[in-house]
Amino acid sequence: MAEQNIPGLAVAVVDDQRVLWSEGFGYTDASRRMPVDSSTLFSIQSMSKSFTATAVMLAVQKRLVDLDAPITTYLPDFHVNSIFEEHPERLMTLRMLLAHTAGFTHEAPIGNNYDRPNHTFEEHVGSISDTWLLFPVGTRFMYSNLGIDLAGYILQVRSGVPFTEYVGQQIFQPLGMNRSAFSTPDIRRLPNRAVGHINVPLSPPVSFLIVPSGGVYTSADDLARYVIFHINRGAIDEWSILRTDLAEEMYRIPFAPSVRAEYALGLGVGQRHGTRIIGHGGGGFGFLSQMFWYPELKLGGLLLTNSATHTVQVSLIESLLDEIILTHADFYRLSMAASPAPTIHAEIHHGEEMGDAELARLIESHALNDPDAEARWEQYVGTYIITTWGLPSGSFHVSLSDGMLYKGKLRLTEVHPGLFFDPQGQALDLRRQRPTFGNIPLVKANDSNNLLELSLIMLSWPLFLSALLLWPVRTAVRLVRRAASPGLTRSLVVAAWLSALAALLGLGMEAFLFAVPELRRIPWPAPHQDFQWWANALMLLPYLGLLLAAGVLVLAAINWRAAPAGALTVFLLTFAAVVFANQVVRLL
Repeated sequence: MAEQNIPGLAVAVVDDQRVLWSEGFGYTDASRRMPVDSSTLFSIQSMSKSFTATAVMLAVQKRLVDLDAPITTYLPDFHVNSIFEEHPERLMTLRMLLAHTAGFTHEAPIGNNYDRPNHTFEEHVGSISDTWLLFPVGTRFMYSNLGIDLAGYILQVRSGVPFTEYVGQQIFQPLGMNRSAFSTPDIRRLPNRAVGHINVPLSPPVSFLIVPSGGVYTSADDLARYVIFHINRGAIDEWSILRTDLAEEMYRIPFAPSVRAEYALGLGVGQRHGTRIIGHGGGGFGFLSQMFWYPELKLGGLLLTNSATHTVQVSLIESLLDEIILTHADFYRLSMAASPAPTIHAEIHHGEEMGDAELARLIESHALNDPDAEARWEQYVGTYIITTWGLPSGSFHVSLSDGMLYKGKLRLTEVHPGLFFDPQGQALDLRRQRPTFGNIPLVKANDSNNLLELSLIMLSWPLFLSALLLWPVRTAVRLVRRAASPGLTRSLVVAAWLSALAALLGLGMEAFLFAVPELRRIPWPAPHQDFQWWANALMLLPYLGLLLAAGVLVLAAINWRAAPAGALTVFLLTFAAVVFANQVVRLL
């Protein structure tokens, strides 16, 4: 934990009957206010997908849904965009949603991992209809939050209760997971809750809208009971909750495109120690977690952490279980002999996987035929900044070369004016005022560096560097001693220093918070509707300094007779500092 900078961690090991070991280490947050124990709540992020898949199988058991019926059976008004099929939603099934082969991209326009949680779950699901599929339905595997969230919404529609309540009634309560919950505002008020830590100076959201695919908060003690339930193929405390055949169906890879990914229904399935290993991981919003179990060995384990910057979530719990199995090799060989592992593949693979080259050719076959396209594409060339929770978090460049448009090194295909697809099927939508890539909001940078800006920088550098060393102190002392109006002169000096301080803060804070070079070329004026208010405030500090410098000029004019040379010097220094800070921020 010290080496990987993990504030808090909880771990548990179980067999098919009980918790063998469960313990917490470290603290719920970096301030070390509360120690982590085995009942501390952690966000498990994408491990939540297995809960949604389990809830779907329980709904199949109750005959609320059918795994292989078109999802339009339950959502007749649902639709999604595709360049490959006219009505792709009519081909999708719940089995495809859980196995990530329906063709969805990873994020929705509303309520995605990059969005601020100021919408409803229903609005999030509704925005899925505005997305574009990556490939024809059922032809490839692509891990996606959207399919799982859509499956959760179907359960909400069919059961008549909110998805969170349905999972609580069908899974949390029967399994005795009494401290587990979803990312609701109530979570924030719980004292024994781990706080997520990421490598930027802000706290990630506690509540978010990707609830079925990432919304569960649970503890090591509670999650241990969930693993025991799955080791027993749907039973716990000698009480069968899910039929064994339906549990086993969860653990089998259903489609040919899922084989390479080793992904079944809401769970990863592989082979280790000559037998099946099943599990899922989760990461994001300051958390990384992992759970594994060996059904035939009747052994499982889990790891929960409140850091998103380490790399041990898989290796630590995997090596812990390895040590147990290898230390007691004879015992576990007998266990495997008594309970041979079923195949991890379903008997029938529906369809074949479409290769990368085939998909790229299919996308290019839908290219828009426009002889004037190259001239029109000039407006799209430039740098695009990716935003996360209203803050800049990355960037990419769109360029025009040899008559084709490129995103980085990926060639883009235009299928509608302003709508492009890369060879993997991700949509770059430049048709709107807010461009998006894979439904992630973008801000187009200002790439223009004109001669006036560069001249101001060159002029301001020596003045600014001199101001840092000697001039401000000497000028301030002379003004205070010699001025005919000391009060007004002090105001002049204070205003000058405030303007310089604002410029310096703007430079320092922006460089510290936003280590993205292209951010320094955001469109003027600095505020942008996709950025959080305090981020906009920081980016406005250089302009605030410029306004204060204007105030200095006014004061200097009023007090000109008292100290003309000093007033002019302070103003010039202040203006130089402001220009220097502003231009460095925008052009470095």
